Amino acid sequence: MIFDYVIAGGGSAGCALAARLAEDPSVSVCIVEAGGKGRDLFIRMPAGNGFVFGNPRLDWGYESVPQAGLDGRSIYFARGKALGGTSIVNGMIYMRGVPADYDLWRQQGLEGWGYADLLPYFKRAEGSRDRRDAFHGQSGPLKTEPAANYGTLDKAFIDAAVAAGHRPLEDFNGADRTGVARNDSTVSRGIRQSSAIAYLKAPPKNLTILTGQQIARIVIEGKRAAGVETLSGQVIRAEREVIVCQGAFGTPHLLMLSGIGPADHLQAHGITPVADLPEVGANLADHVDVSMQYASDRLDLSHAKYQRLDKAAMLMGRWLLNGSGPGGGAMFSAVLFHAFEDPALPELEVFMTPMTIEENFGNGEEETAPLLQRLGRKLLVRGRKAARPGIQIDINQERPKSLGSVRLAGADPRIHPLIDPNYFADARDLDELVRGVHVMREVMAQPEIARYHKDETGIWKDARTEAEIIHAIRQTAFTGHHPCSTARMGTDDGAVLDAELKVHGIEGLRVCDASAMPSQITGNLYATVVMMAEKAADMILGRPALPHEDPREALHA
Repeated sequence: MIFDYVIAGGGSAGCALAARLAEDPSVSVCIVEAGGKGRDLFIRMPAGNGFVFGNPRLDWGYESVPQAGLDGRSIYFARGKALGGTSIVNGMIYMRGVPADYDLWRQQGLEGWGYADLLPYFKRAEGSRDRRDAFHGQSGPLKTEPAANYGTLDKAFIDAAVAAGHRPLEDFNGADRTGVARNDSTVSRGIRQSSAIAYLKAPPKNLTILTGQQIARIVIEGKRAAGVETLSGQVIRAEREVIVCQGAFGTPHLLMLSGIGPADHLQAHGITPVADLPEVGANLADHVDVSMQYASDRLDLSHAKYQRLDKAAMLMGRWLLNGSGPGGGAMFSAVLFHAFEDPALPELEVFMTPMTIEENFGNGEEETAPLLQRLGRKLLVRGRKAARPGIQIDINQERPKSLGSVRLAGADPRIHPLIDPNYFADARDLDELVRGVHVMREVMAQPEIARYHKDETGIWKDARTEAEIIHAIRQTAFTGHHPCSTARMGTDDGAVLDAELKVHGIEGLRVCDASAMPSQITGNLYATVVMMAEKAADMILGRPALPHEDPREALHA
């Protein structure tokens, strides 16, 4: 099989990139995806996350090596295994980075990657249902709308944050980020907008989609990427380029399996190096998430009520009928960004969830339940244990200084790589989160939200001194699900990619996914990864870049 472009991985970036490349009728494009078609009922249904998260058919189910900074705990990393990639299992929050994130990329020498360069691509991707200003696109494939499950506790959280001095915002993706607001979701009329659902509704004839085909290695002839080889031994050849879109874990894994990476590490696993790139798999950045839980007896206000069989049946019925009701919305509806220093670069992103769950599969065993009740146990949750009425505050640190790595565990492509996020290796990260805990305790003490809860539970209940708070952080922290930068772009000698996403030392090979991000951003990654695919398509096809836009200039004129 021979195509002009072979895309290794049909994830968040891969589906969007394939659709845009295939808009040129003169080229042939092929996606090679290890998972299925990504059209399952519980992928399409926003409340069905618990049927995807941890399901080995739909989730790669990576785990970290034990983390010294987390008292030896291993962390579960959900990564989607189907067309759409991790956009089949994410929290469906539409959140870009802040302008300063992208301007930093440009200032590092990456021409074309500043905020004004990238906003047009965000807009080209976005199809906002409600926003009509210069910051948003209305006709793009990735549909967005205000979070649907916005209820009493979400409003109370926002009111409490405002009472504590936080700024009320209308739009996190507009001119300002630091403050509190209802967030936008990648959901449209009750349907999750994975990149496969958004971009591949009607694939054109020049796009071939191969599912159930895990890639074993990139075929490299001389110093050129000539195609990919699957586990079954089938070779799919690329006349022009191979573009790797397997994410922050899968992309460095595939590059190293193919001989691209730190030469000594590859040789130790019996792999002949073809390009000695020491930083492949290095610089792993992730948002670390500290989870505080508050007890409540208000089951009527909690998402946990849908774990009751009758409520679960009602939720499913309404959604199946017309996509309406709580089944058609994500579990996150209210977000707060807090800045300690510069409002343009908030250090913390805080999610409020109107229930408490245990999301890290490494913690505890699954609670048993009657057979019929198990349906409800997986609605509107992503954890192993049962949800409880209450309020969960997840404090995500946006730009941790601790960086980790992805390394080979063996030369067999079926063996997961060794993932070490290296949480809290830099003590400054702990200091910042301790301050964040105090900020959120002030919010949760406001009467607007305090009337709905009965104070903190678990390890947080008695965590008052700095040492006790740090112990609670180490015991409750887990991934914010935003790993990136393991095959980063840059202009320095250590960078894996150049400013056009081309892999140094190998012709005809690019990377387009979160691994290519030069550094971590302030916010969720999905919108940025899709934007990168939009931009990459123009680069690959030789189209001129979209004209610069920065609506903030008009606001400040």
